[in-house]
Amino acid sequence: MTMPDPTAQTDQAARDDLLARVIDIVSHPEAEELPSLGFISDYSDADLADLLESVSDQYRSPICRKIPIDRGWPILHLLHYETARHVLDLLSPEQLQGLARRISEIDILTFAEILPGDIVEDYLDQQEALTTEQMQQALSYQDEAVGRYLNNNILRSRPTATVGRVLERLNKQKQREYVAVYGVDAEGQFHGGCTLEQLYREDPATPLSECLTELEAVGDELDITQAAQQFNPAAGFAWVPVEKGGKIIGAIALSTLMHRLKERSLEVLVSETPQDEEDLFTPVGVAARMRAIWLTTNLLTAFLASWVIGLFGDALQQVVALAILMPVVASMGGIAGSQTLAVALRGIALNHLKRSNLTLLLDKELKIAAFNGVLLGALIGVVVSWWFSSLALGGIIFVAIVFNSLAAASSGTVIPFLLKQMRIDPAVAGSVILTTVTDVVGFFIFLGLGSLLLLS
Repeated sequence: MTMPDPTAQTDQAARDDLLARVIDIVSHPEAEELPSLGFISDYSDADLADLLESVSDQYRSPICRKIPIDRGWPILHLLHYETARHVLDLLSPEQLQGLARRISEIDILTFAEILPGDIVEDYLDQQEALTTEQMQQALSYQDEAVGRYLNNNILRSRPTATVGRVLERLNKQKQREYVAVYGVDAEGQFHGGCTLEQLYREDPATPLSECLTELEAVGDELDITQAAQQFNPAAGFAWVPVEKGGKIIGAIALSTLMHRLKERSLEVLVSETPQDEEDLFTPVGVAARMRAIWLTTNLLTAFLASWVIGLFGDALQQVVALAILMPVVASMGGIAGSQTLAVALRGIALNHLKRSNLTLLLDKELKIAAFNGVLLGALIGVVVSWWFSSLALGGIIFVAIVFNSLAAASSGTVIPFLLKQMRIDPAVAGSVILTTVTDVVGFFIFLGLGSLLLLS
């Protein structure tokens, strides 16, 4: 097989083939006829980022060991933030040291919250005083604030100055890589900006004011997503002016704003995801803990519905108890299934969920369902046993919730994938089919066991 050009992103079929090969190799380490993972270094950074997004930690670790360390940062920047967090946690001390030797300012600003503290401190200690001060100022902003991504390499000049005078100032400080020139008068009022290319094309005697284009500045404390949504880009300008207290203090790359806007559009597409922090293969323990919070919240509302029904259950207590508790079984299965469905939908939307890694996701979701099903099922079983003075009824609802949680996880993972293969929109039809499955399975097990054990 001819390997793709490492500088070019491969097509989707090649990516799917890469994913299937890697899963096969890592899943069968004892097979002598299978090659090592060394071939993955022939793929582009984008391909390897997609590969890391599409597998669990079991597969990420051996993949990371085969990625050349000099490609570590470019690949990390292509990952979703939480995936990058998990990948960094998997790296060995030697790999982290290799990354530290190649770290840059943008790496620090992007990943400061998830990098080991000593890496950040060592980098700051090695920088010049001015650079360190600027970076510490940037790190003082919230992670999603515009000021976090501020570039201070701008030249402020009076609009009355000539183009020749502005160019003289630029040439005197060649060590600084200026990104934009902004016109600011003596009172600090912003008059607009111009690109460096435009300056070099103008007559040196031309006043700067004639070269300025009116630009809209964004606030340094503004959320970067809001800035991207509100800003109207001007043609030819790759940098957006940033203001603080009415004064221009720097610029932010237009590409940064557009990248964040693209990410936000994907987040809106899958806005039902149980937690923003969960990616497709978040470790089982972390994902189970995050989802258990919402399952517990749902448990309270489910018991409220059961309590209302129970107000009318004086007669035929054993039979009515089944009717009273039916919403608990249905609701727990429905919520657990919708959480799995949301994660699968996001995987489909980002093209990370494929036939080759479907079983990986199914395995992860079944483990989470078993964990939460047994834990919350036991809790509900104890409450029901005390509420209705019936150990048998508590055991019945425990079994029903465990099996319904497993059914919800299975259907929530497989249904959207099958719908996509059938060219049916899984975002529209998935929840309808999922609800049907969890209701049918939950009621069949619960009422079936109830009929056998309580009414026989």
